[in-house]
Amino acid sequence: MDAQLKEDRFQIHYYFNDDSHSMDALVRNRCEIEIISILMEIANILDVSLKVESEARLEGGLRDIWKFTNANAGILSVIVGVASIAIPLLPKSDSELERLQKEDLRLSIQERKLRIKTLKQQVSLDKVEPESIEKMAEIVNENYKVITQRSNLFKHLSEYSKITTIGINGLNSSGIPSSPESLIPRSAFKKFVLPSHKLPPQTFDDATIEIISPVLGQGRYKWKGIWQGQNINFAMGDKCFKQDVLNQKMSFQSGSVIRCILSVNSKLDHTGEIVITEYSVTTVLSFGVDKTRQGKIHRHQTELEKAQFNLFENV
Repeated sequence: MDAQLKEDRFQIHYYFNDDSHSMDALVRNRCEIEIISILMEIANILDVSLKVESEARLEGGLRDIWKFTNANAGILSVIVGVASIAIPLLPKSDSELERLQKEDLRLSIQERKLRIKTLKQQVSLDKVEPESIEKMAEIVNENYKVITQRSNLFKHLSEYSKITTIGINGLNSSGIPSSPESLIPRSAFKKFVLPSHKLPPQTFDDATIEIISPVLGQGRYKWKGIWQGQNINFAMGDKCFKQDVLNQKMSFQSGSVIRCILSVNSKLDHTGEIVITEYSVTTVLSFGVDKTRQGKIHRHQTELEKAQFNLFENV
């Protein structure tokens, strides 16, 4: 990579519906927070310590520029290049969070580590390939924090009617654009905004929960237990098991354990962190060493489904 072409500055260019060169300070500040958060998260993915400095604004409507320091020139250029691709990239679907959970399974942790390792090796040899930047942008665009912060950014922009378009690109140390601006018109702003921060439920088909505090009476009270080393409060959604408890068919003591199907609901907070909103047991498969009626039915259905799958697989 030519040293003169290396980018160490990131620019966002606000285009207005008039000839002014100013914008609401609060809106600008909110946008800046989200942009810097995205840049810092890209650095975090690359395991790089990054310092961001704000440079003087340029007119024409209004341009904000951030200078990066505290890392070698090659990695700074990578961060700018990745951000320039990732931020303008439209979500692939309205249900972006559901899509991401499915793609999370396809792009393994090992594959992500390999892509980052390859990119860093290219940086050390000063031979960064455009394809490696694009592959890194794919990783960034599957990051919940980046998706959320980008959504926040375009939500702020869509609520400020003065802005008609934004342009995004990188600059070199002399302030010269290293590539044309990626222009995003106002009509596309809302396409970047997540319609919901709710994540699709996750189901664990063979969860083991140690019961700390069962609910022995009527009411919509939460049970307390330990799952995967964590204390959780969960709703008991298995009506048959609840009725057996109310009829005193179940005797709980210290160390009592249920094996069950556990549903975990979660959402993203305003920074993109995953927050668990509810745990719910849908079916109790066994209590201690004894299988429940529901557990036997579930096992029978599972075996039938497997047999049916094997039958069609051999056709």
